[in-house]
Amino acid sequence: MALKVLIVDDEALARSRLRTLLGECTEPRADVVGEASNAVQAMEQIQRTGCDLVMLDIHMPGQDGLCLAHAIQALPQRPAVVFVTAHA
Repeated sequence: MALKVLIVDDEALARSRLRTLLGECTEPRADVVGEASNAVQAMEQIQRTGCDLVMLDIHMPGQDGLCLAHAIQALPQRPAVVFVTAHA
């Protein structure tokens, strides 16, 4: 069984690196079902794809990752959230 993963980061290079790292996962396998560069796109994809895991950047323009994580917690079928950031 594969883990359905959504990558959310405003930086394309960071999304690419996460996609590469997740591609190396074998147990469980991680299938990237989408990418988003902001919170609005992310919430639309979460509701559409029913992903299992969101790899979520904390610092993004507009609504940040922490606000999005709170919104995710209100969903009836909420995915797990792993925060990723390049900041200390």
